[in-house]
Amino acid sequence: ETPVVVPDQPPIPSARPTPSAPSPTARETDNKRGTAEGQDRLAQAASKGKKQKEAGSEAAEYNYRGDVIRKLSRVNRAVPPSVQLTAVNNAVVTFVIGSGGGIDDLRILQTSGSSSFDQVALGIVRNAAPFPPIPSRIASRSLVFEAEIGPF
Repeated sequence: ETPVVVPDQPPIPSARPTPSAPSPTARETDNKRGTAEGQDRLAQAASKGKKQKEAGSEAAEYNYRGDVIRKLSRVNRAVPPSVQLTAVNNAVVTFVIGSGGGIDDLRILQTSGSSSFDQVALGIVRNAAPFPPIPSRIASRSLVFEAEIGPF
């Protein structure tokens, strides 16, 4: 038989790379890791704080809106029967409360079908003012409200 000739092959590279620069010490690696983890935690805390502040603002606005509606419901709503009979629907009013609690805008959004009754509905909102100032925890400096007022 003829012998098989095996050509020379280059050596197989090692699985370990040869370091070109000195590797960092364990302490340097831990310091970098600690800094990165600290930054992550700081970002998480800032995000959590922002979410809590937003939730607090939403809760404050919800409570404030409840206070306004309660005050509006306590206003004397004595409307003469002759005026009530002219309305075919409840009037829907919209109003804007400014930061100090005053009414910045007030108008009829949907008429009752009676200009006399619409004026009574606007008067009910005017008589409820001023409202409490908007709390500083609420992000907005003015709030829009809609209220249905009427005999129906």
